[in-house]
Amino acid sequence: MRRRNRCGQHRCRGSDKLGQDLDQDSIGTATEAAGQPARAVKTKPYIVAVFNQKGGISKTTTSTNLAICLAAFGKSVVLVDLDSQGDSTKSLGIDPAVKKGIFDIFVGAADVADVLIPTDFANVSILPSTYSLAGIEIKLSELKDSQRTMVAILGRGGLDCDYVIIDCPPALGILPINALAAANAVIIPVTATPYANDGLLRTLPSIKYVQEGLNKGLLLQGVLFTINDRNKTTRKINQLIRSRLGGTVYRAEIPRDTAVIEAASARLPVCAYAPRSPAALAHLDFAEEFLDRHYKTVAKVGVQLPPLIGRDQALEALTHWQGEHMARVAKPIGDGIRQRKDQLDRMLYGNHRGLERIHLNLVHFFIDNRLWLAAFILVALSAAAMLVVGGLSGLRMIATAIGLI
Repeated sequence: MRRRNRCGQHRCRGSDKLGQDLDQDSIGTATEAAGQPARAVKTKPYIVAVFNQKGGISKTTTSTNLAICLAAFGKSVVLVDLDSQGDSTKSLGIDPAVKKGIFDIFVGAADVADVLIPTDFANVSILPSTYSLAGIEIKLSELKDSQRTMVAILGRGGLDCDYVIIDCPPALGILPINALAAANAVIIPVTATPYANDGLLRTLPSIKYVQEGLNKGLLLQGVLFTINDRNKTTRKINQLIRSRLGGTVYRAEIPRDTAVIEAASARLPVCAYAPRSPAALAHLDFAEEFLDRHYKTVAKVGVQLPPLIGRDQALEALTHWQGEHMARVAKPIGDGIRQRKDQLDRMLYGNHRGLERIHLNLVHFFIDNRLWLAAFILVALSAAAMLVVGGLSGLRMIATAIGLI
């Protein structure tokens, strides 16, 4: 197991903007919990919300890769997709057009067992998002104690797993509040950029608000640097946040990597798409560090968890999933153009049927070729005019034959 620094309060001599209200004493953390036996830690399942009020900082990438990395370490995981865009759902190979999703559970139209879908990754299941989730705010506002709806859902759902990972949408709406109210811990992904750190400054007080009211047992498990560049500005902001939050910031940092974009186009987490890429290996390090923190936290309250398998075995599991995926997709032709076209088709058309794809292809063709569209319209109008003229002539001949004219 790796050593972990105890979080403490530090003076900030860097950016005044970043130094406001970022004191570690203001928020409960997993490292602090080690000295507080009164905070009982649930071991099955352990619910983790991945949350930041700012968008575009890899919450979905963090959630999906953490889920399959935990599974690679031998854990059973349920991923809950609370974002109406359904990116986590799509990343695990599930079509957001499924008939039932997390929305139906929220409104009481389905049970957890009816919605839970197994994925292609062993021991990973998902409560998928559907497009109807975009209207959940209005529905939940009509319910009593709407901020605790997910607490009730997960409480009665009987999920038989080790971990529940909740991918939260950006902004502090009713869905993130529900996730934080139900969670044992929260992970904050953050990029080392000034604007992204504004989101961190808004996120920490939001977590404190939930800790003081809805969920007094909520722990800040850690802050994770994502889309990390290697330049002077990034290093400066990185060091500043680490000086303020100490051991709460994970040692692992997820680098900027084009493999993540390629994985998204293939509808896969990068750890299954390219398990030996820099981003995938960093996600595996992060998952190992996450498990290390959790194990040490529960050990302080006398809870023993099953021993972990080694990192090399976990990497082998990810490589196996990569092989299974490669066996399912068509082999590349020529210089790989066909493979890229297939990835783009999946991204654009999803699981649409053949006729639907033909229709969408025609639409895109005419959008890109306006002259052909004009020619097609002229031909169609000419054909329609000929049909009308021919129809009138035919009617005249029939009327003449029967003596009407």
